[in-house]
Amino acid sequence: MAEIFWLASYPKSGNTWLRILLANVRAGGEADIDALPQYGLSGAFSRVVFDQYCGFKSSNLPVAAYENLRPQIFRVLAAHVPIPLVLKVHDAWRFTPKGEPLFPPDITTGAIYIVRNVLDVVPSAADHWNVDCAEAVRRLCDPDFALMADPNALAPGLRQVPGRWSDHAASWVERSGLRLLVVRYEDLIADAAHVLADVLAFLGWSANGETIARAVEVAGFARLQQRERDLGFCERPSQARSLFFRRGRIGSWREELPPDLVRRLIDVHGSAMARFGYLDGGGNPI
Repeated sequence: MAEIFWLASYPKSGNTWLRILLANVRAGGEADIDALPQYGLSGAFSRVVFDQYCGFKSSNLPVAAYENLRPQIFRVLAAHVPIPLVLKVHDAWRFTPKGEPLFPPDITTGAIYIVRNVLDVVPSAADHWNVDCAEAVRRLCDPDFALMADPNALAPGLRQVPGRWSDHAASWVERSGLRLLVVRYEDLIADAAHVLADVLAFLGWSANGETIARAVEVAGFARLQQRERDLGFCERPSQARSLFFRRGRIGSWREELPPDLVRRLIDVHGSAMARFGYLDGGGNPI
């Protein structure tokens, strides 16, 4: 049975970038970013994977029915895949409608939770979803916010429920009970090699310093942006206003968010922002 690690994050928090770094380690060089599943780095919400291991199409099921089946699909997947899996997750850690953990602890080796300053998440998510920043803020403050939830559209992924940004973080960090490594996006930006080494140690993967350095070098943000301009990127939604690899900067919110939206986010998420080092002792953004 394969090990399963959950790579959990709120959308636009660095999940894909970390998967690319891990794929580069597995490839021993520059991995194909359009083929991350071949390195055991697919999405836990993939409709194709669900349909393959379920034996019939999820599109024929109501949401509650396929959500109740998802834990068992993960168990079947773990039983049939020969390499350890690191599965991308945007869902909050939660229970299925019938009360079972959506991410079964009996097949879980651990979880990595990537957190990014909510002030920087908003403008990135707004471009990704093709909405304005006010609408993105509304979504990040909505406890029922869900992705791929339009009943009239067949999305490539199953419905996911991130909910509110701060609730999402608390669900994984405080309530999951899983063996957990927390990674701040800002630390990954500041010293990718160091953070990647910590992630590899948590996963139990062996890699020398040269392999780690090469993995980081070929996943530089400017390089990924140029690759996306030249060849596209399969995970970029068609409605996105900008590149998937948009800016990769810390603090760009200062140029993009008006004061009233900053205040709204701090009012709703201030406690979690302080916990992860995004507010100073006076409650001001860092």
